[in-house]
Parts: sequence; structure tokens; C-alpha cells
Amino acid sequence: MDKQTVLGIIDKLLIIQERDCRIARCQRELDDIPNLKQNIANKLDQHKTALENAKTTIKTRLVAVKQREVEIESLRQQIAKFREQQFQIKSNEEFKVLNREIAVLQENIRGLEDREIELMETVEQALQEENGLKAELAKAEGAVHGEFQQFDERLKNLEAEVQQLQLDRQGLVVGIPEDWLSRYNRVMENRKDVALVSVEKNACGGCHMKLPPHVLQDIKRADAIITCSFCGRLLYWHA
Repeated sequence: MDKQTVLGIIDKLLIIQERDCRIARCQRELDDIPNLKQNIANKLDQHKTALENAKTTIKTRLVAVKQREVEIESLRQQIAKFREQQFQIKSNEEFKVLNREIAVLQENIRGLEDREIELMETVEQALQEENGLKAELAKAEGAVHGEFQQFDERLKNLEAEVQQLQLDRQGLVVGIPEDWLSRYNRVMENRKDVALVSVEKNACGGCHMKLPPHVLQDIKRADAIITCSFCGRLLYWHA
């Protein structure tokens, strides 16, 4: 194969390689979009979890308040029974015993009422926190909605760009010898970056390993496919 033909093939492959690199970049970004959206969704879930935890806290504290109320009512009923008994007994000593029992129950009621007040204060605080978390969640949901829209728009643009680049590539490969194209495609698939590189300071432009003098001469002659024995990339001489 004459030099001009080989150089023409190399020029076409360089253009194809530029398209392939752009396709690869687009594809990487496309592959990243679901993960990026999931990361944002996870952050939103954290807001939702915080709000659910706040609601659970409120319910737990309200149950505790209700329990105090039940306990207080039970003690009051006991006091009422003791007072009824006081009307029925005739012994002064028994009357005093019941008075002491009533006093103990009243003291217990005061303790329970104090605890009930404390619990109600924590409920009020938890309700305020819940309102704050609701506002934060609403703000986060709005932000996530906007970011998702941006990602969806970017995804559409990338897919359209990839489609156009692939169409361009189909036209560019026409006329390239099958052996050159197959070798290029195989190396591109294996290396995942570039398949065709120039010689730089007598070294492979891909792996940067020094090339033997006879290989350099073959590359300059440009009458066949020359590959790097170290990385397998196709080599060309950039004048």
C-alpha cells in the first residue's frame, strides 16, 4: 500500500477516533446520570426520614402524656374511694390513716402532673421541629424536581448527540480497508481511550515506551499497519 493511501486512512481514522472519544465521553456521562439522580434522591430520603422520626417522637410523647393522664385519673378515683370510706368509718385513727393515704396519692398526682407538663413542653418543641422539617422537605423536593428536570434534559441532549456521532461514524468508515478498521476497533475496545497515536520523542504516544529504530523507520515509511509492541496501539508519524 502506498504512503499517500496509508496517510489518507490514518487521517480518516483520526477523525473517527475523535468521534469515538466524544461518544465515549457522552456515554460515561449518560451512565453517571442514574447514579447522580439516585444520590439526590437519597438526600431527599434523609429529609423524609428525619420528618418521619419527628412524627414518631411526637406520637411517643403524646402516648406518654396520655399515660400520665390515665395514671392521674386512676389516683383521683382512689382518692374518691378513700373519701367515701372516711364517711363510713367511726374510728378516728382509721380516718387519719386514710388521710395519710390520700396525702400520698395527692403528692403522686402532683408529681405526675409536673411530668405531664414537661412532656407537653417537649411535644410542643417536637411539633416546632416537625414544622421546620416539613419546610426543609418541601424546599428539598422543589430543588430535586428542578435538578431531575435538568438531568432529564441533559440525558435527551446526550442521547441525541450520541446518535448523531454514530451516524457520522457510519459515513466516515466507508472506504477504510477492513483490516485497518478491524484492528482499530479491536484496539479501541481493549484500550478504552485511544487506538491511534502519534510517535512522541521516539516513543509511543499512548504508553510512552521507547520504540526501536527499525520500528520508527517503518512508521515513517507509512506503507502498512504498525503497532506498538508494548500496548498494541496503532502508530503514525506526525510530521
